[in-house]
Amino acid sequence: MILIIDGTGPDTEMDYKAAMANSFCTQINNAVPDSQYWRGPTLLGREVSQIASNVAMSATSGLKGKSEPVILVGYSRGGCAAIIAARRLKEQGVKVDSLFLFDAVDMQTSDLHLSQIITDNVSFVAHARSAHSFGFWAQNPIASRWYFVNTGRWLNGDGVYRRHSFTGTHGAVGGCPWGEVHGDSDCSKSVAQWMSAQFVERGIPIQLKG
Repeated sequence: MILIIDGTGPDTEMDYKAAMANSFCTQINNAVPDSQYWRGPTLLGREVSQIASNVAMSATSGLKGKSEPVILVGYSRGGCAAIIAARRLKEQGVKVDSLFLFDAVDMQTSDLHLSQIITDNVSFVAHARSAHSFGFWAQNPIASRWYFVNTGRWLNGDGVYRRHSFTGTHGAVGGCPWGEVHGDSDCSKSVAQWMSAQFVERGIPIQLKG
């Protein structure tokens, strides 16, 4: 069972789908039959808590009578929601096999600081993060989203936590590179290659495209 939460984008559904047409979350949703996809929260992030609760509820209801692994995927604030959803599932005694994060950030106005530590019911985490490159940020002060605050920095318990930093915009790490930013497409390709390897290792044959 794969549950996917995309990042923040335009408010209208038509504009949102256009903006996220090639996002890694959209690619994963298209590649996996029976996956479940949620659009990300709006600009202020008030919906993060509710999205997390909805995802957890969907996971528990889908597990009734089944033993399949729970896999969560999230980009940007959607990554924050995925981390909080894992916390909700821990409260219900549900294990999470894998948590795949694309530059998860804590830019929200609900359930603040519940996403810094990933709970110990998660067995494996792969987190692609934007690098703290001050030179890149200075050259791309808007596109880089340098003011975003990364979250999901620690994992409790004995699970595996892999993280890799990539120099590029926040959009590129989520599969939506800025065409006018030098090197952003290469960043997105590198993220796709690294994260695809993590999926394959967990037995999920997904090949992302940057």
